[in-house]
Amino acid sequence: MAADQGDISAFEELESNVRYYCRRWPTVFASAAGSRLVSEDGTRYLDFFSGAGALSYGHNAPFLVEAAVDHLRSGRLIHSLDTHTPEKAALLRTLQRCVLSPRGMDMVVQFVGPTGATAVEAALQLAERITGRRGVVAFEGGFHGMTARAASVSHSLGDRDHSGARFLPYRSQPDERDLQLLKSALERPIGDERPGALIIEPVQAEGGARPFTAAYLAEVRRLCTDHEVVLIADEIQAGVGRTGPFFSSEGSGLDPDIICVSKSLSGLGLPLAVNLIRRDLDRWAPGEFTGTFRGNNLAFVTATALLERYWGNGELESSTGRRGQHVGALLGHLAAEDDVLPFSVSGRGFLWGLTFEDGRAATAVVVAAFRSGLIVEACGAGDRTVKLLPSLLIDDEDLELGLDLLATAVRGLSEGY
Repeated sequence: MAADQGDISAFEELESNVRYYCRRWPTVFASAAGSRLVSEDGTRYLDFFSGAGALSYGHNAPFLVEAAVDHLRSGRLIHSLDTHTPEKAALLRTLQRCVLSPRGMDMVVQFVGPTGATAVEAALQLAERITGRRGVVAFEGGFHGMTARAASVSHSLGDRDHSGARFLPYRSQPDERDLQLLKSALERPIGDERPGALIIEPVQAEGGARPFTAAYLAEVRRLCTDHEVVLIADEIQAGVGRTGPFFSSEGSGLDPDIICVSKSLSGLGLPLAVNLIRRDLDRWAPGEFTGTFRGNNLAFVTATALLERYWGNGELESSTGRRGQHVGALLGHLAAEDDVLPFSVSGRGFLWGLTFEDGRAATAVVVAAFRSGLIVEACGAGDRTVKLLPSLLIDDEDLELGLDLLATAVRGLSEGY
């Protein structure tokens, strides 16, 4: 499938230079369904990007579109700030029934606004309110958003002010020295005081699809408790089933104090972000953290429908885990081929990364894949990782096709790079 740019003149003439993804995939996308995107000229693409994880359940799932259209036609509220609506009540009850209660989580829900970055901002602000301490421990490779404080704890944004943060190295297999570094990071002052919060992605997404080990995450919990540090889990990209379980930290003992959730929560790509807060740490005063777009009732409706369909039982979790192991095995076989450029494989569920020594290789794979009809992105330090984010609902045939197209791009790179 050859890529056709279509008419992109309006974007080149009128849109800011800040545009990014459209430079990776220079075409005009016109429609989408499930795991497929279609450009204006009819070229079909298989989507292994999923809106940077905001479309983990595919494009335009019919039952979600139907729920949204029904709501739009009903005359019910769409925008409601933080006032009470039946749609918000339904989402709260569904979160309790499908997510919190089955996991024994006594947490309240804070509607923070439309974006994951807003969720991180709120979490950091609440942690400071609880502890009286502003400093934050975070991790190399971490990405938590583009707003001021979220960017300040995002190591991957190297050009930002990180003066209030201390970054620990990511290790795929942390040892005793790493545990000592963690302990020291929580004890030593950042500026004039000890840190008040630690923020971690249990599986780093933009950092290169890199999971932390369960043993290390359990130690993070223990040491944060010992040092009275608020533990924040950023589940914005790796959560809502992306790695198999609803939360990527499940089974690790991380047991966060605050969990940031956004991206695919609405199911349809509608803006929605919440923080789950341990009930005894809900120290907010009324109106202390606010925002105009906290009441997106359209997103409440689709999120409720998504949770009811896929998180009332363990079928999707089992499917993602099983098929994710298959993806990991195929990528491992590809990495072991004699004629391919060396790369390492990391990930879990339907979040995988192929990390090359040279970032140019990953970018070349992205370009070659696009030309053959596959959408993938490069991420991680120096854009050295090709990241795979297929829909959790992708059918087996499309999954195999996408992996074949990726393998062809990797092998072709090895022949002509």
